[in-house]
Amino acid sequence: MLQQLPSGSGTPVNGVLNYRVMGNAGSRLCVLAMLGLVALSCVAQQPTPLRGRLSLPAKDWGVVLDLPGFAVKVTETKPDGRRYMVAENETTKVVVSLMLEQVKSGAATSSCRESLEKKTKNPPLKIQDVRFSRSGDVDVMQYVVPEFSGQRVNQESMFACQTYDNTYIDLHVSKVNYVTADEPLFADVLKSMHIDKVQRSSMELVEQASRLYLQHDYKGAIGPYSQALELEKVNQKLEKSFWYVLVDNLGMSYGITGNLEKAKETFEYGVSKDPTYPLFHYNLACTYAEMGDATEAGNYLKKAFDHKANVLPGESIPDPRKDDSFKKLMKNKEFRELAETLARSR
Repeated sequence: MLQQLPSGSGTPVNGVLNYRVMGNAGSRLCVLAMLGLVALSCVAQQPTPLRGRLSLPAKDWGVVLDLPGFAVKVTETKPDGRRYMVAENETTKVVVSLMLEQVKSGAATSSCRESLEKKTKNPPLKIQDVRFSRSGDVDVMQYVVPEFSGQRVNQESMFACQTYDNTYIDLHVSKVNYVTADEPLFADVLKSMHIDKVQRSSMELVEQASRLYLQHDYKGAIGPYSQALELEKVNQKLEKSFWYVLVDNLGMSYGITGNLEKAKETFEYGVSKDPTYPLFHYNLACTYAEMGDATEAGNYLKKAFDHKANVLPGESIPDPRKDDSFKKLMKNKEFRELAETLARSR
């Protein structure tokens, strides 16, 4: 099972956080997982946007909400791959949440109307005044929660559901102490919701993928990382350190999710573009080790140490004797002796 070093163990490398990731049986893949996370520290410092945008990694579109006066409180990927955003207006006390859930093409799914009707069956709280309507391509349901724990709350909730490109788009708008004069606040949010094509730069894709990577959503990270790499193949825009992040983390994501062939292909591409960067060779050694190929694992391990002087500031080549990816190969005398010799030269 993948394990990350404790928080704070990363070393800044040209504005990039450098983390070492160790793996175990099955999906384990070793070494450096540089995370292009400068953006994560910057996000908290940026002014809160007046537009909320949410998209799935593998899609070239996103859902946009115009939210003047709102602050985005949460943007995350759920363990099952759903994307989730929460925003709140401190002045009006309106809370908005948006969820995107991709469904497999051809899979049996319920209609939006059916999904909204299910919310009224055995709800956790008493509800009243249930209303259904439709706005364009969107099914809408509203109801009131009159009280909570014996106290009058008069919470109005509006649920809106739309399907697009094998994806459920679910919007929830709510407000406690709702009065009729608040109706335009709900209507404005619903009216603003629209689908917009996403034209991301490779840097934006790396930032998005790295967020998913940090959340251990390696499968989800593959989409935006691979899109970024395709853009870079046509027109390289990333600084060298971020390009290393892209190739390393995409290869790692493939390896951790069990796709060793794609991991190998990714690291081989990295080597083809920069044959002097040692950690591409090291990652290839790890990949071949996972495949049980001691010869190729040894060859690439030697190449990694041949170029050890070319690591970025703050990086170092791991000790192969302590790397889980090489654990099985350490039973091979020739490989074990090689690993011991190389480790002493670190």
